[in-house]
Amino acid sequence: MKAELLDVPVEVSDREWAEEWAGRLDDLLVGISRFFPRVESQWRAECCIRGLLGPVSRKNGWQLAEYAGEDVPWNQQHLLDRARWDVEGARDFTRRYVVAQLTDDGLGAGPGGAGVLVVDETGFAKRGTASAGVARQYSGALGGVFPCQIGVMAAWATGAGQALIDRELYLPREWTEDAERCRAAHVPAQRGFLTKPRLAEAMIARALPDLPRGDGGVWVAADEVYGRENAFRIFLEEHHLPYVVNIQANTPVMARPGWRHAARLVERCAREEDWVELAAGPSQLDTRTWQWWVRRLPGEGELVDGEVWTRWFIARRRPEETDKRDYYLGRGPENTPVEEIVLVPGARWRVEEAIKLAKSVCGMADYEVRSYHGWYRHLTLSQLAAAFLAGCDAAAARESGPLAQTRFGQPPPSAAETALERGGRT
Repeated sequence: MKAELLDVPVEVSDREWAEEWAGRLDDLLVGISRFFPRVESQWRAECCIRGLLGPVSRKNGWQLAEYAGEDVPWNQQHLLDRARWDVEGARDFTRRYVVAQLTDDGLGAGPGGAGVLVVDETGFAKRGTASAGVARQYSGALGGVFPCQIGVMAAWATGAGQALIDRELYLPREWTEDAERCRAAHVPAQRGFLTKPRLAEAMIARALPDLPRGDGGVWVAADEVYGRENAFRIFLEEHHLPYVVNIQANTPVMARPGWRHAARLVERCAREEDWVELAAGPSQLDTRTWQWWVRRLPGEGELVDGEVWTRWFIARRRPEETDKRDYYLGRGPENTPVEEIVLVPGARWRVEEAIKLAKSVCGMADYEVRSYHGWYRHLTLSQLAAAFLAGCDAAAARESGPLAQTRFGQPPPSAAETALERGGRT
């Protein structure tokens, strides 16, 4: 007797999605539990993550405790302060979880189906002087110079989405040169002054073993805080990482007198008919189209893993504001098409979206800790919660058909293509 075909409805109800996500969250909490040696700390971490994902207006110790059914915030405060647990292990778990959840079958967000590793910083408004790293400093996220902490973030972006995978706290010199102040905030004695590019390099080095280095590989994108520094670009080259990074208008590009600066090079060499309009990838509202001027820089190519790599100089402008330009330096396989190269700077918005999700939904900026280790603990748990949401979004996108963001610059699949991909179901 032939078995009948299982009758499964095509449409998935909201309740079924909720039950599926609840099961996925239980699996995540089981996976993270091994980093908490005591049952009590496991339970507190579970309550914290559920609260970070829950409908809590401000996700500080008091409100997370209330969401967990407690009258006082001491348990939540203890988790971020004195409890013993492996925060580095939880950080590495979050990174591997993101890579696994955002796999895109080689569709990628960068050239050749590659994933893009994006580094950027964000500010956390903070009053007083006792919180680790707080100082009057510039933050683009806050819109100026304010008393704040600066966190350097790394995000992994693929065709399936994006999520934060690491974090480092920037300590200004006024902190690292004040041993007593650092000791009061529990800053490790061995932690000296590190610039933001050095912190980014540490996160990139940690991430590399877990990132797919096969077909497509990994490209790196960064803004001018990192790209303008020659040492950061050398670090990427030593690790055989292709990149496209922002540079300032006065960054030296060529050694020839009169042609050194990026802005001057464009003014002298870029003819109006040389600019081409290319899509740099979808945003929240639509695919973004810019005008690009991409040129290979003089010099012999370098052999990397049996493939010739070259360097590019890239300028970008909006069609409606041709006098305002952004400048980039890039390095990667020589045969990379221009249409693919521009995908990497186009992926920079992904880290901003990942930070926005972690802050607005998962309480990444709602902490009330002052200590150095408390900052890392809160951000690790918040990034894990945001990673769970990114994974759920990716799963929902796969269930709906081919990934909507299959390749930057390509339109979403048609209804016929979607039906074909799902085996003819409508």
